[in-house]
Amino acid sequence: MIRSFLLYASYTIILLVLAILSFLYLAPQFGSNPTPEQKDHYKTFSNYKDNGFKSLEDTPMMTGEVSTWDFFMDHENRKPDSDIVPNRINYNTFKKIDDQNYKIAWLGHSAFLINIGGIIILLDPMLGSHAAPIPLPSLKRFNETLPIDIDSLINIDLVIISHDHYDHLDHSTIKKIKNNVNTFLVPHGVGNHLRRWNVKDERVKELNWNENFTIGDLEITCLPSRHFSGRGPMNRNSTLWSSWAITSQIVKIYFSGDSGYGKHLKEIGDSHGPFDISLIDCGQYNNAWKHSHMFPHEAVIAAKDLRSEFFMPIHWGGFTLAMHPWDEPVKESIRLADEIGLRSFTPQIGEIISKKNINRRFNKWWEKY
Repeated sequence: MIRSFLLYASYTIILLVLAILSFLYLAPQFGSNPTPEQKDHYKTFSNYKDNGFKSLEDTPMMTGEVSTWDFFMDHENRKPDSDIVPNRINYNTFKKIDDQNYKIAWLGHSAFLINIGGIIILLDPMLGSHAAPIPLPSLKRFNETLPIDIDSLINIDLVIISHDHYDHLDHSTIKKIKNNVNTFLVPHGVGNHLRRWNVKDERVKELNWNENFTIGDLEITCLPSRHFSGRGPMNRNSTLWSSWAITSQIVKIYFSGDSGYGKHLKEIGDSHGPFDISLIDCGQYNNAWKHSHMFPHEAVIAAKDLRSEFFMPIHWGGFTLAMHPWDEPVKESIRLADEIGLRSFTPQIGEIISKKNINRRFNKWWEKY
């Protein structure tokens, strides 16, 4: 009887392992992996070594331990007391603009909708309900209602992706917008995820750091960040991560993606700055992963390094991915920015910012939640 039980238990474990492996390899939300030919090509890059991409500085993913129980359990103020109610964006109105102006709308977390002289750009358009491949309750979005109707997003000139983590590259969002996007501009390797999701190859443009893409009079530059990548347990650092500079006669914008503080920020400020607007990672930080996300004081220093006229803290207000209070990133960063005379702007989710209204005092809308 004991032998039968052990045999049955062994078969059950084997079947469970096979089911998990099948899910990891077959479920589309996990994306795809670079081909052997692509890996051979990556080996010619200075930022690819030992079968993986590398940051400019040593960037250990973890420098300490975090309890899984602590991470996934609710703690005081890690989420708003009630669902955030975003401003609603009328996309048809958003598209209307004169050729010497810009509009920027924060969609929450690190996602943005931008109009520069009539060119429509989406940055890291994560508009899904959960920052995970499966709908874990602890990783649910803070706002049930999105600031924009995804189905209204047509004639998008450019989607820019910083890296392939779930809170930045969302399978459900890409599925809905893929046929309405002219070009997906992504770091090397990320294109494989898009192609698996049936994005046409001709719409995917992959860049390495310090490479450019031009659309109209906009020049988009792929730049270093200090982070890591991977959508599954077997493909860590198989795709590149990046920050981006958007340069035009109208406005210069820096988008950090996810990044720890590092020497690359001063180098970018010296070579590509000054920037009118810097959108800088300032949330989901912890000492255990201090090299791959910036704390508020580091984000403010980064904005100065980049020679920013206006600074906006991002990577907050969407999901709980760390143990700090949900609104600590914005409260601390604007306090520190004020201390050194750095101008910051903190719009509500869905609020439209333009050249005409950016230089004003913003209300502390997060205090309502």
